[in-house]
Amino acid sequence: MPFTRVNPGDLIQAQNLNQVIGSLNGTSGQGVPIAQVSVNDATNYALSVQNLEATNSRAINIVKSDGSLLIRADATGVSLGTPLNLPANSVNTAAIANNAVTNAKLGTDTARLNLLTNGGFEIWQRGNGPFAAGNAYSADRWFDSLQPGTSISKDTTNTDNSAACMAVTTTSATTNAAPSQVWNQGILDRQQYKNKVFSASVRVRTSVANAVRLVLWDGTTATYGAYHTGNGQYQTLTVTATPTGATLDLGVNIEAAGTHYLDNAMLVVGSVPADYAPLHPADDLARCLRYYERQSPELTSVATGASQNLLVAQPFRVPKPVTPTLTVGGSWTATNCSATPSVGQRGGAADSFYYLVSSTASGPAGIYPSGSPAGFISIEANP
Repeated sequence: MPFTRVNPGDLIQAQNLNQVIGSLNGTSGQGVPIAQVSVNDATNYALSVQNLEATNSRAINIVKSDGSLLIRADATGVSLGTPLNLPANSVNTAAIANNAVTNAKLGTDTARLNLLTNGGFEIWQRGNGPFAAGNAYSADRWFDSLQPGTSISKDTTNTDNSAACMAVTTTSATTNAAPSQVWNQGILDRQQYKNKVFSASVRVRTSVANAVRLVLWDGTTATYGAYHTGNGQYQTLTVTATPTGATLDLGVNIEAAGTHYLDNAMLVVGSVPADYAPLHPADDLARCLRYYERQSPELTSVATGASQNLLVAQPFRVPKPVTPTLTVGGSWTATNCSATPSVGQRGGAADSFYYLVSSTASGPAGIYPSGSPAGFISIEANP
């Protein structure tokens, strides 16, 4: 219904005032409906207000029933309350300032470079275990500091949607002061990563509460993450730190008895841990071979007499970061020569080695891997 006009000098009746109040309150049937008009040029807006006070603009302020902010437009800009429900495709990315999205705003599934070698626990060149010796490697690039009664094995049954995981079994409780630990030497060249924030994540399954947590160690300071709750399911454990020391290693602390499964580890630059993203298998293996490889070469030659050195030069599959340690192991079958080969390097070369045998008499001579385990030469280069 239309408003009733009151002429100047006339007494205003209650019904006129009630009509205004009812319209403001949204009473049905009172007030004047908004007429739809064309507002399609620079001057015809549905609502246009200009504030003459440039530094004290208070254009609009709308609050919710509880008094919290819904919409405000003033000299500081436009403020919106929560939740802010935006229709799909309503944000124009060009409106976002360049370099404005920080790492803290990223999701865990944003793809980032994994700085770990063999983060998925897929490669076990030294065998499937169990490994019980302390201060030794099990899965490639995973170094074990184990308390008595603890062992590590490759596990293909209890994985986190992968081909293999690490099973750590300990029969005696350990303590925070002396836990069993599994370490990955994550960052070898800290000069490239000075004053950067790092975040790590490892998928862990255990049925023991407060038994497993992560630690980042920079050679001086240890930063710990939260414990697994012990619900028997895989959980993503994380830890974030800004290292200042000479190195950066990711460790998994095992602090209570039981069997604990580790899988799919990530170490990334930034304050947000990342979901595991597997490398291509060729790249993953190449990273591992940089630090450890086994070769099982065969040598065949002809000696013209006894005590002759029959030598073969052999390239590494991948160049090594430091001069490696060469070790001969396993069983060999020798003909007319020494029972096992000798190995060495010329000048500490990072790309090749040699192996040789000594003949026992003139004639054909040679050696090849045999038996169980078959003969091998291990090449280990751990900076």
